[in-house]
Parts: sequence; C-alpha cells; structure tokens
Amino acid sequence: MPSRVNGQRSAAVLIPLLVLHLALLSLQIERPSGTLLFKSWTMAAQAPVLSLFARITGGVGDFWRGYFWLVGARAENEALREAVNRLSLLNGAYEQSRLENARLRRLLALSDSMQKHTLGARVTARAPSFLANLVYIDRGERHGVRVDAPVISGEGIVGRVLLVSAGQAQVQLITNPGAAIGVMLENSRTPGVLAGTGDPLLELKYIGNTDPVAVGELVLSSGLDGILPKGMTIGRVVEVEKGKGVFQAIRVKPLVDLIHLEEVAVLLDPQTPETAGPLP
Repeated sequence: MPSRVNGQRSAAVLIPLLVLHLALLSLQIERPSGTLLFKSWTMAAQAPVLSLFARITGGVGDFWRGYFWLVGARAENEALREAVNRLSLLNGAYEQSRLENARLRRLLALSDSMQKHTLGARVTARAPSFLANLVYIDRGERHGVRVDAPVISGEGIVGRVLLVSAGQAQVQLITNPGAAIGVMLENSRTPGVLAGTGDPLLELKYIGNTDPVAVGELVLSSGLDGILPKGMTIGRVVEVEKGKGVFQAIRVKPLVDLIHLEEVAVLLDPQTPETAGPLP
C-alpha cells in the first residue's frame, strides 16, 4: 500500500510539471511570421481592451474639446449678434433720416416754386376716428397760420386748415367727407369738383358723359375755390364709368400718402409774415 500511495503522489506531481513544461515550450514556438505564439495570444487578448480604452479616451477628449469650442463659439455668436443688432439700429436710423431728408427736399422744392410764403410743420396727431380724416400740426396762429390756409406736401395737396389755436392747427384732409376742391383735368382742362368720401379714393364730380377722361390722367387744382392756387397736383384718375345721369362716375387716388403723413407745409398769405419757416 505505501508503494502505491507513493506512486500516485509522484504521478500527481509529475503530470502538472509535464503540462507546465509543455506549456512553456509552446510559448517559445514561433509563427511563420517570426512572432512568438505567446505574444500573438497576448496581443489578441489585449486588443479589444485597448480599442475600447482608446474609444473612451478619444470620446472624452472630443467631448471636452467640443465643449470648450461650443462655449467659445456661443460667446462669439452672442458678440456678433449684439454687433449686428447695433448696426441694424444704426442703419434703421440712417434710413429714416435719409427718407425724411428726401421728403423735406421735395417739400422745399415745391415751396420754392410757390409764390406764397410757406411754413414747414410736423404732423403730431390724428383725430381719434380714423375715418374723420383730420390731422394736427405743430404750427398755429402765432406762426401765421390761418383758417382755410392750404396744406401741401412734396407730392401735392394735403388739405386745408380747419381750426387753429396759438401753437397748433387742425387740418382737414382732402379725403374728409366734408372736403371739396375746385379742380380740372390735366389734358382736357375740364373743370369739376373733387370731393372727399371718407375712403382712400376721392370722387370727381360734374364731368359730363361726353367729356374725355383717361385712366391715369392727372387732376389739378383749378383755383376757382378761392383757397388753393391753380395748377397744383392732387391725384390721378383710377376709375371711369358712364353715369346714370349726365355726369360720369370718376374715382381719383390722391398722390399724397395721407396714411403715413409726417411733414407738411402751410401756404401763408403774402401779407402774413412768416415767423418760423423751418421745421422744428
């Protein structure tokens, strides 16, 4: 029995040693490429781990760099947006000044062509009812403004002064339902009366069905109403229809944009001294 036990013990020790020896020998085996088999196994085992580690570190690095880039880009975008807003405001102010100067130049050119004295004024308010077609200007009696004084703009006739106080005047626009102007057609010189309707278009009355009227023809002041000088532009014919009676139904569009009116000129009587010519 003791000899059998010793033999089993020797086999138990010898077999692991042989396996270990064979394993060590196999590790020394070279592949056809000249690389040790052990190294190949080691590289194959660690390749997925290294690849995963590289992806993790690369992703963290990209995120970190991207975060700082986004922070910087966001700050730069905010600065650029503020600069664009400032430039837009400046450009808007410049454009408004340019448009105002253009309007004032047209107004000045028209005023220079008039034989009457002219007084510049700004529109300060409108009547509460839009259809009333009344506006208020910042010139009044102390500036030489009188009731029925004609009011014009660079494009043509605006209306007439209806009420006046010391420093302000109410102007009745030509579109007011109570407004009426003595006019004539530019081509035929046929006289008529241009009446306000409360709408953007005016009504040209007392033009006979046999009188020639063309769409697009200018309508001028005739001077027969005793208020407006002769030959001032008022509007253009936009609609012409044969009337049921002896007169045509004619609609006229004002040349002046009365909705966006900002600056005007008041025509003063020659004997009235002009106390404040330029716009305030």
